[in-house]
Amino acid sequence: MTLTELNRAFSMTPAVCFVSINGSTEDPHDLVGRVKSKPQLEEMGAEQMMSSVIYGDMAYDVIDGFIGEPLPP
Repeated sequence: MTLTELNRAFSMTPAVCFVSINGSTEDPHDLVGRVKSKPQLEEMGAEQMMSSVIYGDMAYDVIDGFIGEPLPP
């Protein structure tokens, strides 16, 4: 992606933002509020199903998005 106003280009990686825990009040993995790329989810052994991620025995509600990393000028 290129932002012409900033004259900068970014590589985009699919990611999710963890917004809440489904069915619990505790977050033993400290993921709520964090962003993880899809490759990071795979490394963790987490599975995404629609707007949820299952990690261990916890189900998290997530929002799909992207992480943008600046490319050299």
